[in-house]
Amino acid sequence: MKLAYFPGCKIDFYLKDYGISFKSIMKKLSVELVELPFNCCGYPARNTDYEVCMFSSLRNLALARKYKLDIITPCMCCYGQLQYASLQWKQLGRQIENSAKKQTSELKQKFNDLLAQENLFWDGKTEIKHLLTFLYNDIGILNLKKKIKNRLPEKKVVTQYGCHALRPFTVTGFDNPHAPQIFEELINITGLKSVEWSKNTECCGNPILENSKTLSLKILNSKLDAAIKAKADYICTACTHCQMQYNELSFQKECKKHNITPTLFTQILDNAL
Repeated sequence: MKLAYFPGCKIDFYLKDYGISFKSIMKKLSVELVELPFNCCGYPARNTDYEVCMFSSLRNLALARKYKLDIITPCMCCYGQLQYASLQWKQLGRQIENSAKKQTSELKQKFNDLLAQENLFWDGKTEIKHLLTFLYNDIGILNLKKKIKNRLPEKKVVTQYGCHALRPFTVTGFDNPHAPQIFEELINITGLKSVEWSKNTECCGNPILENSKTLSLKILNSKLDAAIKAKADYICTACTHCQMQYNELSFQKECKKHNITPTLFTQILDNAL
């Protein structure tokens, strides 16, 4: 199996362990990752410039399509943004077909013209996969379980999904946004034990860290309180931004006091494989 690898902007600079362990897992599952000259997913521009946001995503999708590859990413934010752009693009097409609005037609033509400058075109057929959905749906939970060679000690784990995977469900189609189970099932096949906690679907606070650090850290510390109540040994993430938030120095020190370790799911699964 061959897939286009979309690490996003943060992993190579701030979270190299995520990229290393992700690639190791893919190699063990006989998945060939193709690295293309992708740009930013476009999410940072979503609230400031719709066209820049959309074109950033469309160029990535068209580039993968040029090589007849679907995209896989370990970044929840990139996953959500690429799914958003894909849906928006298809809706633009329906609006043109149904109402022939001049403004909508011109916008889609503008995107096509920009793509054409690089000999690119997107027909809407590129699939976007997040690591968790790929493991659960494409590899399959039973097949993955058979590949586990090093069953891990039965430590308690709470899962941190990341907001962009679960919401809005009409865009991501990831899992039940109110009671997700994919992550928990994947944790359990490693030997570790997923336990319930009150914060698995709540934001980690990272999106507001720069503009409201006090509130961001308050949200973060509420996560630790909930993990302590759940008697967790690990807070497990599958989101670039969540892990970056959990790597905050003061939070790491507090976690150590309670023998709780924030860790990447890729590192856990890589060890088990």
